[in-house]
Amino acid sequence: MTFDDVVDQGRLRECLATGTGKGVKVGILDSGVASSLPELGGKVISNHEVVEVGRGRPRVVSLSAGEDVIEHGTACAYVIHTHAPDAELHSVRVIGRTHSSTSQRLLAALEFAVDQGWDILNLSLGTESNYENLARLADKAYYQGMIWVAAKDNKRNKVGYPAGLASVVGVDMDYFEDPLSFRFYPGKVTEVEACGVYVDAPTPDGGWQQFTGTSFACPQVAGIAARLREHFPDLTPFQLKTALAALRENQDK
Repeated sequence: MTFDDVVDQGRLRECLATGTGKGVKVGILDSGVASSLPELGGKVISNHEVVEVGRGRPRVVSLSAGEDVIEHGTACAYVIHTHAPDAELHSVRVIGRTHSSTSQRLLAALEFAVDQGWDILNLSLGTESNYENLARLADKAYYQGMIWVAAKDNKRNKVGYPAGLASVVGVDMDYFEDPLSFRFYPGKVTEVEACGVYVDAPTPDGGWQQFTGTSFACPQVAGIAARLREHFPDLTPFQLKTALAALRENQDK
């Protein structure tokens, strides 16, 4: 692959049309994933959880089966799977039943994910704490070619981290009829706007629900990234941003 391929719009559209995420590993740091749901096609390959024991540092343990405690992670996994049905999904439960986590749990999960060497991380979460440690890990991931796709805070004038880091693809939401459509705004802190309004996804109990939020726009972009990464295995975060800019719906802006 050459850089010229990444900015060739025709080549990119062809890759987007034919890509299925085959050979791409996507980590999902969230509330866990109900991995046995048939809608996920058996593509959740591994399940993990961040645990805190006493006053010790949080650590990541492997789980024999996936469980989603608040429906959030399963919905994100499904969105990624619809765009990239052949991608491997790997879940790390960071968020608990209170819909919250700690920055230390997030850091432990990020360190674990970076060590695993997955291709893409879907981060439908964020924090205002531990900026320096988050930036350090994001830089480490960037230099080893791992792409982080992170959701902006749902509050209009608040971004949060890691979405606000330059090496991360930050995602905001809007309504799009086609979930593959998105806008890209060079120079904005969160450059991408993707479909995050009325997103249909299964729930862990086998039902269906419509979800709205930046959390559900984020996996749309992670799924698109998986399609492109299949064709361009060495695609860097910078090149992904370049590709998204070339493919954006708002070409005239």
